[in-house]
Amino acid sequence: MAVLLKYLLVLILIFYLFSKVAKFLFRIFLGRTAKAAQERQYQQNNKGRKSKDGINIDHIPNQNGKRTGGNFKGGEYVDYEEL
Repeated sequence: MAVLLKYLLVLILIFYLFSKVAKFLFRIFLGRTAKAAQERQYQQNNKGRKSKDGINIDHIPNQNGKRTGGNFKGGEYVDYEEL
């Protein structure tokens, strides 16, 4: 009986330690992966465009000067009738 109790106690202790070590290693791996993904995203977002002079260009406005939605002057009037 005592041998079985010792066996179960050792087995539970091994399982407990394994779960703690696995959780620790998973957090380290997940942290490294998340940091690498953030760095890739930052590099993609900050690529920007470069002109001939080597100047970074973040935004190029419309070349024809027309704005969509802002130049709407209205439509024709539609008469409303109640039925």
